[in-house]
Amino acid sequence: MTTPRRTTPREWMDHLEQTLEAFDETGGHRVLTQVFDELGVEDALSYVVLPYLQEVGERWSAGSIGVAQEHFASNVLRSRLSVLMGADERPEGPLAVLACMPGEQHEFGLMATSIVLSRLGWRTCYLGADTPTAELALTCRTLQPEAVVVAARRATAFAAHAPALRRVARTTPVHLAASGANDDVVQLCHATLLEGDPVQGAHTLHGTLGESASGLDESTAV
Repeated sequence: MTTPRRTTPREWMDHLEQTLEAFDETGGHRVLTQVFDELGVEDALSYVVLPYLQEVGERWSAGSIGVAQEHFASNVLRSRLSVLMGADERPEGPLAVLACMPGEQHEFGLMATSIVLSRLGWRTCYLGADTPTAELALTCRTLQPEAVVVAARRATAFAAHAPALRRVARTTPVHLAASGANDDVVQLCHATLLEGDPVQGAHTLHGTLGESASGLDESTAV
């Protein structure tokens, strides 16, 4: 018997383009269900969902799709990822606070990190896009998490708020994520660099803090 050919990530991305950018919400959700079922949550995020979102932004910047199409596709994917966030977290797991730096609106990568941490047994407090550093600090003082993950696409976003991040880092390990994070701003902010894509970043954080904090074993993650 011939084994059915698996759909490639590029083909899944094309299916999302054909549905979501045609304002077909039902079709888009159907494709997302299929891709998550076939690839699993983490591979679906790394190889289909996040690359597709990047392409949507590039097509919008190039003028090949309109703002309505970009907003529609983003909103459907945001709603789907929101359902996955916290779905598998355990009440006894270590806690991570996740936030985008002030002015940073691109939150999908941070949402993916939150989803994967949840699947690894963490609890997450997700503050989302454009989070004031004062609010981040207040959240950390209140919750006393094991880790803070902050994301930005530009290094200047971290550098501009380095004093506030250094203050947070006095009591809570701070991890910088996304394309704006580099060795220079990590040193400036007294933080740690989360390298790789958001899925890899979550596994890195879990490897350095999760197991020591709670004895969690990645092999038990659903």
